Amino acid sequence: MASSSSSAMNSSSHHRPGIQSAKFKHHSSAWLVHELLKRTDTTNGDVSLFHYPMTQVPYITMEEMQQAFDELASFDGNQEMPPEYVERAQAEARSRIHRIQFCWYQFPQFPTLTDAYVNIQHVDIRQNASLTSIDSIITQLPNLTSFNLSDCPNVRTLAPLASVALSENDATNGEYDSSRRHNSLALKHLWVRGCSLSNMTNEEWANVFEALAGSSGPLERLTLSRNNISYLHGNIGKVTSLTYLFLEDNSACGSNGFVIPGEIGSLHNLRFASLCGNNIMKLPRQVAHLNPNCDVYLHRNPNLRYPPPQYQMSIKMMRHFFHQERMKIFRGSVLLIPHLTRARWRALERLYQPGGSGYFGCKERFEETVRRTSITYS
Repeated sequence: MASSSSSAMNSSSHHRPGIQSAKFKHHSSAWLVHELLKRTDTTNGDVSLFHYPMTQVPYITMEEMQQAFDELASFDGNQEMPPEYVERAQAEARSRIHRIQFCWYQFPQFPTLTDAYVNIQHVDIRQNASLTSIDSIITQLPNLTSFNLSDCPNVRTLAPLASVALSENDATNGEYDSSRRHNSLALKHLWVRGCSLSNMTNEEWANVFEALAGSSGPLERLTLSRNNISYLHGNIGKVTSLTYLFLEDNSACGSNGFVIPGEIGSLHNLRFASLCGNNIMKLPRQVAHLNPNCDVYLHRNPNLRYPPPQYQMSIKMMRHFFHQERMKIFRGSVLLIPHLTRARWRALERLYQPGGSGYFGCKERFEETVRRTSITYS
């Protein structure tokens, strides 16, 4: 019984991610290669690397992960590993991997993985407090179709989305030339949540939305939630392919609250927009130009007064309110025109009747003209 219990414990520890086995030491590239292959699903084309911050899980550096990727890329079949791992390590099997997920890994930049996985199109990065820039991701994977960046609080800009892919040396240094624009973005889905984008400049936002508008994806889903931003840039109106927009819990604290631009009305393909928890105080009238079947959610915006609460339930109700408002202005203008006309005639009458300032002015000009004419003919 004791030996049976002991073998069960050894078997359990062998299959738990991050627990040291008898064959490999933690941090060794061989152990990391095994971890990569163990978490590879070639059927779904997915590699899920979840690294929860538990005491029994070793801290893995980016350099160590990079070495594991490099060894996997140069796999020759001579390494000792289970048959299913050997199959997953083959180049043909790795070419079927389209998505990779990194959760809780504290990497200051993204390891180079395009040699190991040549067809990566989806990247999921979560809970990384060490990551400060997405440049190392965009430069090596310019043809990403899906990018999820969640809870990376030290990422302070999305400007690399608008930059041209750089050389390997530039990417290693984490540099990019913001004056050069990316021409080959292929993003269809972009999630950015829990980052610190409050210091992004107006120009950076303009360039980012320009790049997203030119994505060959085209971009259909966009999430910008919990990023401490106080406004949505007007260039959002250029991303006309957008069908889903999640803009939540940015909790702008300025006197104007969270500002929604009028250009949002240009998103005619939008079918769902969640604008909850942003401290929005006013919606632009152009929001009524959205598709009437677009579902709009405005919960947790207690200071939103325009349009009034009873008209905030749907685009159709907002259209009705703004139409009523325009009709009030139109009817007021129609009623005002006759009054203005009568006032104009009364003013002219007072001005040019005998004794009025206009009368004397005209009389003096007439007499001066007569004098000049008489002098000329004489």
